Amino acid sequence: MKRLLPALLLGFLPAHAATEPSDLLRFTNGDRLDGHFAGLKPGPVILWQRSDVEQPVEFKATQLRQAVLRGGHATKPFADLSSVALTNGDRIPGTVVALDATNITVETAFAGPLVLSRGNVGMLAPNPLGGKILYSGPFSEEGWKVVAPSEEPPAQHAGIQVQGGFAAPKPPAGEAEKAGPWTYSSGSYYSRSGTSALIRDVRMPDRSLVRFQLAWKNRLALALAFHADLKPAPEAKPDEANKPARPDFNGIQNFAKMFGNSYVLNLYTNYVILYRCGYDKDGKPNVERIQSGSTNIRLSETGEATVELRTNRQTGEISLFLNDEFAIQWNESPDNAGGYAGKGGAIGFQVQGPGSPVRISDLVVAEWNGMPDSARSLQTEDQDIVLLTNGTDRFSGEVSGLSGDKLQLKGRYGNFEFPLAEIAEVRFAKKHLTKLAEPPSDQMAVRFHPYGKISGTPSEGGKGTFTLTSPLSGKMTINLDYAVMLDFKNTTSFLDDWDPEF
Repeated sequence: MKRLLPALLLGFLPAHAATEPSDLLRFTNGDRLDGHFAGLKPGPVILWQRSDVEQPVEFKATQLRQAVLRGGHATKPFADLSSVALTNGDRIPGTVVALDATNITVETAFAGPLVLSRGNVGMLAPNPLGGKILYSGPFSEEGWKVVAPSEEPPAQHAGIQVQGGFAAPKPPAGEAEKAGPWTYSSGSYYSRSGTSALIRDVRMPDRSLVRFQLAWKNRLALALAFHADLKPAPEAKPDEANKPARPDFNGIQNFAKMFGNSYVLNLYTNYVILYRCGYDKDGKPNVERIQSGSTNIRLSETGEATVELRTNRQTGEISLFLNDEFAIQWNESPDNAGGYAGKGGAIGFQVQGPGSPVRISDLVVAEWNGMPDSARSLQTEDQDIVLLTNGTDRFSGEVSGLSGDKLQLKGRYGNFEFPLAEIAEVRFAKKHLTKLAEPPSDQMAVRFHPYGKISGTPSEGGKGTFTLTSPLSGKMTINLDYAVMLDFKNTTSFLDDWDPEF
């Protein structure tokens, strides 16, 4: 691991400096520096404090990628998950307290009330996702493991535990960090190629929602495991141990070895395949393809997409959404009928081919309320769409205001009022949304936990608060107790945001 250690930092380190630091600074050249975020100066310039120097060290923001605060943990949690999505991709955690034809006022825990132009707001989400958030990140390597299908002994890789009776391929000399199967960098996991899988037990419940941002180069080929129990293969019976194994086309039998009883979704540029994985009564890996009426999708050879998987172990329903649009559904036997293969709560990722780098970021795993669709799939040019939390009732018209805790809608066949507690999403008509201008070159973003982001130009501030001026949200003072990351390379281009080491 490369470390940025200027000559002034190479003196004698006090004993407590060897302990785990609270914050981590990542540079554009791949260097990183432990310490504590100490504030901002005009420029912008970042102040970084370490116990082995008397005064904070100054770094220009142009040198930096991100500052991870407190290992990716917020000091204060948000009281609820309601949020507002802006047209530039920002998502502001907060509660709508006022709304009219011109403005929307959002009460936030981190910056107080924000008054937003209605044309800058694409969506209101009073009750997003439909349930409790179980995981959001990655903001650090904590809790993630790498597994690979071989019979070699376990090994360690880049600070991530490698388990399961196999090891990552040995990289060329001098390339130990670059050649690893999965590497964490600046809020994302990267993999160039290889057979190793990245796994985490996120305790997926029976009804689950898994959503993440996926970027790739040179044709997509990615396996996503879910509801995996990660159980090892049972010991083969004496009379079965010498029997030949099943044919292993393209190594798919390894899915059972890595993920145990699970489902594995293979995502390619033009199609998807869903496998049912586990072991038969003789302890042999058993991987079966699940048929569907249509498995075709259309993605670019190099690009990015929002992937969302909704699963219901109780009914056997598995649905795939790409970029918030419904793609494919499979129907398995319900768990109580013994037909649902996924017995656990873990997820996993594996690149399926050489020379096909991927990036996984903005991962959210949550309980799912069974809502079958998204309001975006019905978003129109000239009508606002209100989707209720029951997942079936949706109304179109013009959102006219907010009376107390009730949203007012003028519909074709009458006027309606909906309690905010019963609204999942509100999508505003496309024709009323403001066209985006080019963002300032000195723009950065503040990321929150469990999710949320707001971007703008920073000015002076201390280690606990600083001022940010957003072209869409205005000027605000942000309380960093709610933040987990400062992103200095905030960009709308996935290629610009791709770590140069990958």
